[in-house]
Amino acid sequence: MQVYDITDVWMALKLAGKNVFWGLIVILPLCYIFERLHILPYLAAILFAQSILIYIANSRYVIDPVKQVFIFPRSDMENSVFSIITLQPYWNLMRRKTVPLSDIENIYLDTKRWSTSESVVTGNDAKGRTKFKKVNKKHVLFRLNVTGSFGSANLPFLSRQKRDEVRNALEQSIKKASGRRVDSKVAELA
Repeated sequence: MQVYDITDVWMALKLAGKNVFWGLIVILPLCYIFERLHILPYLAAILFAQSILIYIANSRYVIDPVKQVFIFPRSDMENSVFSIITLQPYWNLMRRKTVPLSDIENIYLDTKRWSTSESVVTGNDAKGRTKFKKVNKKHVLFRLNVTGSFGSANLPFLSRQKRDEVRNALEQSIKKASGRRVDSKVAELA
């Protein structure tokens, strides 16, 4: 049987890039305020290493029908205040989760669409005042919600094709491994 190893580079790069961006926004002012600029290169190296771990953990989805497991980036919701205080969602970005295929009961497809508007300078009018134009930008996030006796996992994708590729590989592997069909549902959110 074929082992499905699906790589989602863009989502992993987005998460790793956000880690670098927000990490530098936190680290730079703290080093400046506490006059510890000499440790900035070390903190930047740690931040870069963390971003590499985030990229590695979030770039691959492995579905192995031989071992009958699904390995994916960890995306747990935290249910306790202690987990939120200890930044468990952040540390989970660097981890992967392994679930037996027999524990998966349902697969839900989810598409979230939204738009944002911003004012863009288009030039000046006859009196020299700045003219603005409102520009709407459309956003789309594709998700695959996998549920079962293990709990649930909300897996985000930037591409519909990658989401559907993981879903189809998962459905085929479950069908080959256990002979049953999972219920695949679609949820379109406007």
